[in-house]
Amino acid sequence: MEIPRHHWFRRARFGLFIHWGMYALWERGEQVLFREHLSPSAYRRHADEFVPEHYDPRAWARLAKKAGMRYAVLTAKHHDGYCLFDSAQSELTSAKCAAQRDLVAEYVEAFRAEGLRVGLYFSLADWQWPAYWQGPEHDPAAFAEFIAHVHAQVRELCTQYGMLDVIWFDGAWPYTPEQWQAQQLCDMIRELQPGILINNRTGLPGDFGTPEQTILHTPDQRMWEACIASVERHWGYHSG
Repeated sequence: MEIPRHHWFRRARFGLFIHWGMYALWERGEQVLFREHLSPSAYRRHADEFVPEHYDPRAWARLAKKAGMRYAVLTAKHHDGYCLFDSAQSELTSAKCAAQRDLVAEYVEAFRAEGLRVGLYFSLADWQWPAYWQGPEHDPAAFAEFIAHVHAQVRELCTQYGMLDVIWFDGAWPYTPEQWQAQQLCDMIRELQPGILINNRTGLPGDFGTPEQTILHTPDQRMWEACIASVERHWGYHSG
């Protein structure tokens, strides 16, 4: 039987997916670090150039509401490791680098003020960590430290911003749910945020599926959300 936390999602129908982060500096999409084989350390050095002076989440929220959207999801951390939130687990954050702002906190406040539901995207992958690339077989202790780091950042998101409606994971490849300790992660989230919806990209089924760039028929009536980019390939800003 469907539990109450699902009801709003079935009615919402239309939401805003905001892919935005430090990678916007390159104007070539959200995966520029990987696709162009940039050095993670060289990439980090550009963090002090990311100063979003015109960031106005209240304007975004008003526009989303006017368009008929009922909820939004913001990339709190994408695969590049840069956090739009204040994380004690990392120095690569908007609060500690040049922006000197907790951009997630401003987003959450703005969208709640317009009566919209609030979600956060979080990439399990983190290209700043050598242990992510090397995997658990190469150095089990380093990989265990990386997993603990991931879980600690999710705990921060679940405790620093009040009630959240959605947590949207991504980047589980190439590891298994067991290697991510996904069940323990989801159990922690449920304890901290009992009403939250969790997507299916930890490798576990979660509360809803996430077909990408397509709409799938689901005869079992399982909830789904078709995530469709506004351009063919890129989710983040691309000047071309």
